[in-house]
Amino acid sequence: MFKKVICLLLALPILISGVRASDFLDKFSIKLTPAAIFAVDGNYSDTDKLREVINIGFGLGGTLRYEINDNIYIDAGYIFNWMSVKGDKKPFAYKEKSPAFNLQMFTLNTTFFLMSGYMIEPYLTLGFGICPWRFSEDPIWGEAWPAPGNPDKSFSNTSFGLNIGLGLESYFFSLFSLFAEIKYYYVFSRDVKKFGTDDFTQQDFLGLSVGLIYNFKKK
Repeated sequence: MFKKVICLLLALPILISGVRASDFLDKFSIKLTPAAIFAVDGNYSDTDKLREVINIGFGLGGTLRYEINDNIYIDAGYIFNWMSVKGDKKPFAYKEKSPAFNLQMFTLNTTFFLMSGYMIEPYLTLGFGICPWRFSEDPIWGEAWPAPGNPDKSFSNTSFGLNIGLGLESYFFSLFSLFAEIKYYYVFSRDVKKFGTDDFTQQDFLGLSVGLIYNFKKK
């Protein structure tokens, strides 16, 4: 009997740590984020808006969410966006290629659910992050173009960004849920010193996504 008690006492910290680890994991969920994205109002040059130069694009990414309580989550996300350059706007050197504007986003957001415990739950999300981007001679992160007013530099940068969005989440089966979201991004891409021009300004984008969420426990 004494040996059984000793064994139980020795095993107790392991059992407790296992429970705590499980409880901690239950706070997490993983979000798969396919998206459509398009430029809104930033200038590409003194004559063109960026939206007049690039097509509506597509993005794919993921988000790790941590539950603070039933109504507040912290989200760490990444998405890669690809927007092809319109045929009549391709630089002469890339007429025979498929140039594109590539935009990555590493973001940290706070998400506020306006109600909890319902089949459909609306939410508001806002946050910030860093956005590596480039005008690429190939569709996916190829060699960057020369900067428009400074050919010794690449037409690429890593810029600070802000975002705000609205969405709906619906729990439909066990640990899985669906979401639909619209999100506005503002990227501080203007860099007169590097690009040699003030014509390329800050850029803003609108993203639309519908995706799947895996929750480590049922909400």
